[in-house]
Amino acid sequence: MKVIYMQNNGVAAVMVPSECSRLALSVTLLNGETIRSVSGAQPVDTFLSRWPVDGAVAEWAETELQWISRAAARSIPAGIPFEIVPDSSIPTDRTFRDAWRLDGVNGVQVDMPAAREIYRTRLREIRAPLLAALDIAFMRTLETGDTAERLSIIAKKEALRAVTEDPAIDAAETPEQLKAVIPAALQ
Repeated sequence: MKVIYMQNNGVAAVMVPSECSRLALSVTLLNGETIRSVSGAQPVDTFLSRWPVDGAVAEWAETELQWISRAAARSIPAGIPFEIVPDSSIPTDRTFRDAWRLDGVNGVQVDMPAAREIYRTRLREIRAPLLAALDIAFMRTLETGDTAERLSIIAKKEALRAVTEDPAIDAAETPEQLKAVIPAALQ
C-alpha cells in the first residue's frame, strides 16, 4: 500500500513508507533466536540494523494500515488530505509522472492535457539537435550555391518545426497512444 496526496504544484505525490519504521514487539531470526523489545513496541530497525532480513519474521505491534497511517501523518504536512491506496492504483509507467493527478476514485490518473504538453516538450528536445545540424547544412548551401539542397533543407526544417502540431498528439486518449505518436519528420 502507498499514500497519495496532492502537492502544491498540482502534481500527485506518492509516499512509500519505509517498513523499517513499522512498530514491532519482537523479531524471530531464521536460526530461531528471538529478539524482544524490553520497553514495548519499537521500530523494527531497532531490532536489526536493516529490514527486511531474509528469514526473519516480525511480531508486529500495529497493522499495516495503522503503520501507513502513522507514517503519512508524520510525513505529510498538516492539513493536506491524503489517501491510502493499493499499489495497483499507482501507474507503473513514469513517462508522464508530472501529469499525475488524484481522481478521488481510482487513485492516480494521467492528466492527458498535461501529458500532451510534456510530450511536446520532449519532441522539442529531440528536434533541437536535428535543427542545429540542418542549420549547419543550410549555411554550407549558401557557400556552395546549391539552391536545390537549400530548398530541401528548408522543407526538412519546416517539417521539424511542425512536429509539435501533429494532430495525433491531440487525438491520443491514453498515455500509451501518446507515446506511440512519432511524427514523420523524426522517423
